Amino acid sequence: MRYSSRFPYTTVLLLGTALIAGIVLYTGSASTSYSAEAAPSAAIPADQAEGEAIYRQHCLSCHAADGMGSGNYPAVASDHVKKKLGTYDKAYEFISRNMPDNAPGTLTDEEYKAVTRYILSLNGVPTGFNDIEKHWAQKEIAALFDKQYIDGYVNKETGTMQFKPDQFITRAEFVRYLVKAKELFLSNNTESEFTDIGKNKEERIYIITAVEYGLVNGYPDQTFRPNNTITRAEIAAILSRSEMLKASAQPTFHDIASDYWAGDAIRAVQEAGLFNGYEDGTFRPDQRMTRAEAISVIYRLVSQPQA
Repeated sequence: MRYSSRFPYTTVLLLGTALIAGIVLYTGSASTSYSAEAAPSAAIPADQAEGEAIYRQHCLSCHAADGMGSGNYPAVASDHVKKKLGTYDKAYEFISRNMPDNAPGTLTDEEYKAVTRYILSLNGVPTGFNDIEKHWAQKEIAALFDKQYIDGYVNKETGTMQFKPDQFITRAEFVRYLVKAKELFLSNNTESEFTDIGKNKEERIYIITAVEYGLVNGYPDQTFRPNNTITRAEIAAILSRSEMLKASAQPTFHDIASDYWAGDAIRAVQEAGLFNGYEDGTFRPDQRMTRAEAISVIYRLVSQPQA
């Protein structure tokens, strides 16, 4: 099952502390210093420990430590909550949308994310990948996931999520991640010339958006082939259109002919610092890209200083 995000962090104004299932959890002014009494449990993974500490300091008078409720306050760990707030973006959006106007304190964005991860952990919802530890692209994957630009694969039986960094990335996946990372306005159009993107609503809207922005094209037979893997040359072409890049230098790769269809795009993305070649002087344009390789390119794109 695909775990996916539709909620852009940049549109959220954080005005208070956590609100779950309509119940205000705030019990004091926000602070980045957490007392010994708020120390996280050793059973909680490191990426959720901070969220537990914040939760214990600001929310514990409303809820039991295990999230099962206290007094008049309902549980934040239940089948009802899991169904309602079963993904990271839904939980974060719900908490933010329901902030009271007169909230007496404010949590930082990072504290908010931490509380969201902890609440989801109480409900058995995975909040991080279990297969990127010590991977060469761990930093890039974690950074883009933190912004909810990328997603992974959830195993419902084990309650874990994988990114599968060494799996080849598909055309649909790359387009979705790029549109999210650039925070483009999603199209309102539901019609498409492509005959093979009809069933997956989320996949469809990101493809249509990318086409409308001129980032990607389909094939002459009116297909998009969303599940086809994508090559280095194809990604270079998409990025050159996305950033309106132009090449100024002469060809530098031994395996890129002067008349190669994506030659200018490849040189342009190299000059922009988005893509590198190989030590033997080749670019290998027809080589398929893994999910980790593609994410590292998107990471470079969104991490560049704004002009």
